[in-house]
Amino acid sequence: MIVIQHVSSTVFQENTYIIKNNNFALIIDPGDDPEKITARIEKENCKVQGILATHGHVDHILAAFRLCEVYSCPFIMSTLDSKGLDELKNMCVQFQLPYYGTPKIDINIASNDMLELGDFSFNILHTPGHTKGSVCYLFDHILFSGDTLFHHSIGRTDLFGGDMQALQRSIKDKLLSLPDDTRIYPGHLEMTTIKEEKYHNPFIVL
Repeated sequence: MIVIQHVSSTVFQENTYIIKNNNFALIIDPGDDPEKITARIEKENCKVQGILATHGHVDHILAAFRLCEVYSCPFIMSTLDSKGLDELKNMCVQFQLPYYGTPKIDINIASNDMLELGDFSFNILHTPGHTKGSVCYLFDHILFSGDTLFHHSIGRTDLFGGDMQALQRSIKDKLLSLPDDTRIYPGHLEMTTIKEEKYHNPFIVL
């Protein structure tokens, strides 16, 4: 049974998630202080089997390098967002953030539709629009949507790789076709559902 722990970044109000399955865990979008995330992992007493990024913006990968070092686990992201890794150090300087190092993509998911990683098996939905390499991770009826879809909002498209038409197509074709009761854990803001966004999100055109 999957248990979700939430760690909220104090800088960008970004949501970092820890997914537990028995005594094993995955970390999704580690945009917070790595010590804050490791403290939560130690409290949960679980073994980290991978670090997943929904895309390559600094607020979603800030702590990835340090966490991969600490837990000797792979970093998973699409190489279509490699520019985010190339710019990570500069972004830390620009936003006056600590630079913990730049992670290397150990598992490139640019062509993957699903992945088995340790004790986890999940689907990968490719949702370009916020960035070229944006993805959402689907664990049964639980969707981690990154910056593709939020509660009553969608991701911005004025940053590198952004494309509003592509984003709207991704949401309509890949996400709104999921069951209405699918729970959405976004990269920012609070949890929501496909049903809620399908009928009440002002940025979605059915």
